[in-house]
Amino acid sequence: MTQSVAVNRETTVELTLALRVSTDSAHAAAIAARLLESFEDTVGVTLTARTFPGGETTSGQVVELAGRRQRGHGEPPLRIEPDSRRVLLRGEVLEFTRLEFDLLLFLTRNPARVFDRFTLMAQVWGFSGGNGRTVDVHVRKIRGKLEPVLTPITTVRGVGYRFDGAGQVLIAD
Repeated sequence: MTQSVAVNRETTVELTLALRVSTDSAHAAAIAARLLESFEDTVGVTLTARTFPGGETTSGQVVELAGRRQRGHGEPPLRIEPDSRRVLLRGEVLEFTRLEFDLLLFLTRNPARVFDRFTLMAQVWGFSGGNGRTVDVHVRKIRGKLEPVLTPITTVRGVGYRFDGAGQVLIAD
């Protein structure tokens, strides 16, 4: 179970997992090591492990994993908060115009898909017709605000744009 606790205005996430396995202590230690590696790779939390006998009435070992992560450690560098229309890069609030914010949010919600300029204008802003170069200007402004920390928007020459930074963004819906 995870629990968030506010400490000095930072969020701390605590994780404790106890697993009872029917095996000897050597195998329990190997299981603990594999679980640690898996959790650290998947969740991004550095954990500690310990094994101890399951008690008089149970056979086997108990493997306990515990870890703590403060906000900002292992979190994606870009956070988008649609309800408050805020964009944070490494915890710092960035200023986006309405059109820039809507375009960035649309692309992040549709990663690895290529959209041409006119599709973006129609689906993001509800514009039909017009000059597709408007999208180019807004993409350039978004890139200017995110670089050099991130370069998640890729130009697909002759087609349009694709968001390639899916692992670098958290959309806080």
